[in-house]
Amino acid sequence: MREPNFIIAGAPRCGTTALYAYLSEHPDIFMSHVKELHYFSGDFPNMQKIAFHSHDDYLALFANATDAHLGIGEASTFYLFSEVAFQKMYAALPNAKVIISLRNPVDFVHSYHRLNLSLLRDNEADLAKAWALQEQRKLGKSLPPNFRESELLMYSELGKFSPYLQKLFAIYPHEQIKVILLDDLIENTKAVYEELLAFLDISSDGRCEFPQVNANFENKSQLMAKIFHPSPSVYRFFMKTISLFGTSFMERVSVFYNKAERLNTMPKKRTELDPEFRAYLISYFREDIEKISHLLNRDLSTWLE
Repeated sequence: MREPNFIIAGAPRCGTTALYAYLSEHPDIFMSHVKELHYFSGDFPNMQKIAFHSHDDYLALFANATDAHLGIGEASTFYLFSEVAFQKMYAALPNAKVIISLRNPVDFVHSYHRLNLSLLRDNEADLAKAWALQEQRKLGKSLPPNFRESELLMYSELGKFSPYLQKLFAIYPHEQIKVILLDDLIENTKAVYEELLAFLDISSDGRCEFPQVNANFENKSQLMAKIFHPSPSVYRFFMKTISLFGTSFMERVSVFYNKAERLNTMPKKRTELDPEFRAYLISYFREDIEKISHLLNRDLSTWLE
């Protein structure tokens, strides 16, 4: 049975959906049909799109990969934030290559908060107020009714990327890790795409068109959004029920679910952060930005502007 030889492991709202889409269309690459599997992040069970009972259930998602597919991959963007994912990944896939995409943490926190609102993972529309709620939420208070994983609402911690990178670098050999920046992906998508193919030892397909993927959005209907994002107990019951029909059935249901969910979204103009709060966030993340700059040997001074 074929197994993944590369994984896009984070971070959310950093261009990972675009990378997943572009790589999925390369003739020599097979990507799991379901994004955000989160098989290895057992500490985030409600993030899993498939109910896994065994490692074979995970590998079954790559059963359609052929010998012609030189690259076999998946994308689960919260692996980066998981306490256990990289250790489990390395134990199962020690030769896999790991792709990480990052952006200015201030912009990440802003975009990630907007995503959480759309997915009903946060019910505080004001980022500054959601930021102020972090200590309460860490204690299990003031949590959204449909999302109980408080770790994923700790904006001040998730935006500090350097500890997550250090953990990854301590587990996987550096030559098996590729870190890209959303800034570069936006400025020269083709160049970054070609870099990724070279990293994966995949020949170029000559691609020149890179349509925008996963832009800012909002729900058309909040009622439908609540149906797509039920309470954790309802979600677990649903996953347990469909798992009785096997991995292939769960995969088809998940693909259908994702398509149906997208029909309930519409583009939304990006809102700007309050200048005073943005200045606070820049100051808050300054030290970590400097650490990332050192880790990547990259000038990130524009992130401090």
